[in-house]
Formats: sequence, structure tokens, C-alpha cells
Amino acid sequence: MNSKTAFSETGGVTLSVLNPRGKIEAVPVTSPNPRLGGLDGKTIGLYSNSKPGMDNFYAVFERLLKKKYPAAKVVSMQGAFLIRDEDAGALAKQADAFVYGVGD
Repeated sequence: MNSKTAFSETGGVTLSVLNPRGKIEAVPVTSPNPRLGGLDGKTIGLYSNSKPGMDNFYAVFERLLKKKYPAAKVVSMQGAFLIRDEDAGALAKQADAFVYGVGD
């Protein structure tokens, strides 16, 4: 006799036991894009989560980048902490590579 049967025979409550671990779906594995051969003449996207300090960080970062790679172009985008797929797609259309920065 198991506990479910015992509860049912005595008019008690029947309990269901659940597994709290849940199931995690496997995400398809993809390889990263190959590295760029260099940054001269490339467009670099800078994504910021708009937290305090990111504007200062990226201003210095852009200055250093242009000092080392004068032909590089920079485009900026601000948004939420987690970059939305639409924002990532829009930035990818404009840039050859991008930097994702988180302030605070």
C-alpha cells in the first residue's frame, strides 16, 4: 500500500508529487564569426545600456580607437541592459563589429 492509496481509503487528500527541476531546452550551438583582419576602415558599433558612466567610457574608448585606427568609423546605440534582437540586427547592418558595454 502506498501513501496515495492510504489517503484515498481514509477520505484524506490526494497529493501529487512534482519534480521542481523542470526541463531545460538545449540551445543550438553556433560558432562565432571569424575575427576581423584589422579595424582600419571598419565600422565599429558601440552599444550602451545607458547607465551612468557609459557615455564617458565610450567617449574615451572612441578617442583611443580612432587614435590607433584613424580610418575606423564608430556608430553608437543605446538601449536596455539586454540587447533586443531588433537592436542587435540593426547594429549588425551598420557595423563590422560591435562592443557591448554595461555601466554601473
